Amino acid sequence: MRRLIALSLLTWALLAGRLACADDVATDVNIVTGLDLSGSIEPRDAQVQIDGITMAIRSPQIVAAIKNGNHGRIGFALFVWASGNYPILVTWRQIASAEDAGAVADGVSAGLHGLIGSDTLAKLGALTDLSGALDYGGEMLHAAPFATSRRVINIIGNGIDNVGDGARPSRDRLVAEGVTINGVAIGRDRTFFAYLKRDVIGGPDSFALMANDPEMLVEVVARKFVTEIVFNAPNAHQLLADQPLR
Repeated sequence: MRRLIALSLLTWALLAGRLACADDVATDVNIVTGLDLSGSIEPRDAQVQIDGITMAIRSPQIVAAIKNGNHGRIGFALFVWASGNYPILVTWRQIASAEDAGAVADGVSAGLHGLIGSDTLAKLGALTDLSGALDYGGEMLHAAPFATSRRVINIIGNGIDNVGDGARPSRDRLVAEGVTINGVAIGRDRTFFAYLKRDVIGGPDSFALMANDPEMLVEVVARKFVTEIVFNAPNAHQLLADQPLR
């Protein structure tokens, strides 16, 4: 019930924002990322997730990849998840320039710092509701204010779904709607990585990656975003062959 209420409120709020946009804006891809803040994630791990995302967003290669798209812009949003609540750190924003990327990265970092120690964080719960995160990401994509032909959900986490019926039904429904789901496994748990590949990711050219340490997470997330952004770019192979993203 709490999940249904949360999803309903999200839908109405984002649809209201979408209807308020006078002109449709087209993007090359809309990407929504869900960060795991369940009980298995230590505060340091949460900061590592944010560091990886903010450094990836600021990467010159990512900005170059965005500019090489047909529309020269992407839609980006980010939320955190555990069980029962899904705080949004960054609502839908366009990224079309280095300035846009910097502003979004600052918003991600500020959003997490504002969340840590707040009542909202205390209400997240300790369980790992990965299926709820997928459902919530899907609702965010449905209500995005930007038109696009490609929609992606990123899931970053370290634990198997332990709420409800598991992640596979949500994954299958979203893939049937044309959504691509990619994943990053934090840590060295090969069992979870196998689960991520089997039950969570899906859709056209979906992929899962593993990040064993903080430095690797930065690199993995950066390359993940570039791969998603340049999916249809004319010089995708050249962009992906560039030097490590730092």
